[in-house]
Amino acid sequence: MSKVMLRHFERAISALAETVVAERQPGGDTSGMLGKSVAQFLMSVHARMPDYLSPLFYVLVLIFNASPLLRKGKFFHQLSLGDRLSELDTWRRSRIEVRRRFVEFYGSLGVFGLYSDLYGTDYTHDQLPTGKRAQSR
Repeated sequence: MSKVMLRHFERAISALAETVVAERQPGGDTSGMLGKSVAQFLMSVHARMPDYLSPLFYVLVLIFNASPLLRKGKFFHQLSLGDRLSELDTWRRSRIEVRRRFVEFYGSLGVFGLYSDLYGTDYTHDQLPTGKRAQSR
């Protein structure tokens, strides 16, 4: 795995995470912290994939990142937010199932990571005595 390809992989994951956050929280992530957090989550999921899946998803992310090159002359991570949203929509409506499933997979993980960040601290996670319920903070 070359350094250039690894950099494209990381940038594609970051752009995908930022786009998922923008879809779910329009105008709500002005600092970009949620996007960065979701990107870290997606990278950690990829790092924990079994050895037989990790290279496949690595290649799929690179293909996804390169897919707008012919139409727009830029990689996915170089597109504006509006163009990235359009690209995701194109993949979601594709007749090619692997494209739809790819966006569904990373989109679902991104939403999971986003809402885990937003709401994961709402409940105490200390050891509770038997029969007691968690309380909101």
